[in-house]
Amino acid sequence: MKKLGIMGGTFNPIHNGHLRMAQAAYEQYGLDEVWFMPSGNPPHKDKSDIVSGEHRERMVKSALDGIPYFSFSDMELGRQGTTYTSETLQEIHREHPRYEIYFILGSDSLADLDQWHEPEVILKYCTILSAPRGDMSAEDMADMCREKGKKFGGKILPIRMEYVQISSENIRRQLAEGKSVLTICPEKTACYIRLHGLYGCPRLTLHATEKNHAEIINCLSATLRPKRYLHTLGVMETAAALGFCHLDGQADIRRAELAGLLHDCAKYFTGDEMIALCEKYDIELTETEKANTALIHGKLGAFYARERYGVNDEEILSAIRYHTTGRPDMTTLEKIIYVADYIEPGRQMHSLPYGLPEVRRECFRDLDKGVFMVLSNVVNYLQSSKKQIDEMSIWTYEYYGGENTHGKESRKHCKDRL
Repeated sequence: MKKLGIMGGTFNPIHNGHLRMAQAAYEQYGLDEVWFMPSGNPPHKDKSDIVSGEHRERMVKSALDGIPYFSFSDMELGRQGTTYTSETLQEIHREHPRYEIYFILGSDSLADLDQWHEPEVILKYCTILSAPRGDMSAEDMADMCREKGKKFGGKILPIRMEYVQISSENIRRQLAEGKSVLTICPEKTACYIRLHGLYGCPRLTLHATEKNHAEIINCLSATLRPKRYLHTLGVMETAAALGFCHLDGQADIRRAELAGLLHDCAKYFTGDEMIALCEKYDIELTETEKANTALIHGKLGAFYARERYGVNDEEILSAIRYHTTGRPDMTTLEKIIYVADYIEPGRQMHSLPYGLPEVRRECFRDLDKGVFMVLSNVVNYLQSSKKQIDEMSIWTYEYYGGENTHGKESRKHCKDRL
């Protein structure tokens, strides 16, 4: 039988104390894995200072990255109305009847178990593992476990660990006061908080230069999901390699590298979030883009590259803006980012009419031909999948040698968008 740990909480934000508590429970009770499960609408918390579920989800995922036996669960975040632990545990039991469930919490939460919704039901479906908070001794912790277990008819066991003087409330206070939380929060979480200006801390704005590429990479690793982050590094490296073949001088190669690094800097937002942000910042969207929100992150990414990462190079911003659709008469840098996004080493796909290895080879030999091959594959895929094709993609395809399928009116419309 699989031994599953559940680490619940608002995680507003997640901090090192959460990770150490889960690690101690995992080691001491032989758990197979631990799910970190942010609550959606907890009944016992003041909702006024809780950041959105999207922010908390991203902070938790960044904190867990690289720990194979820790994983994120959105079971409670996705639930409407007030979220109760008793209902969550019953749902897990229905879906995984052979799991042995352990619910991990601090002694402060255990002390308030009487106030929880259906504590008897909670203990029917799980064993509670509790870690000491404050100056509680190991003996007092064990006594509380026995007392609460007897009262509610279940098993409650102590976690042995040194007390960590960390709380989310204290972290929020320090952030609002402009203090660093790097010693008490995972580095990626602290970076994410600064990048988005959460909890009253000043929003981080970088100034993109050669010297701070590493800091930009840290920000992206804290924000993007692991696969997207690896894709970003692949595009950065591919853009630099293409720059070596098609650009003049080390400075231009570094510009290609920076454009590749930031091309997906807004990719982590949901479709609805991207539309709302474009409305907020007066970024014009076509009806096609609103219907296919995957196209929006180029425009929004160019905005964030300027506002958050301090990029003032208009050609770099344009390369980011058009990397999803291309545009007629692209500059060499724009072509490089457009094709690098398609051919980076992490891409593994069946493509027609041109196979991916052939496209990769041609992009390094003849960039214009490589652009045409990528456009041909993209248009072929969208047509065969019966997906709507953005007008700019069609006009770009025609400009670089594709069959005219769009007509003069669409050409005029696309000129107006440039």
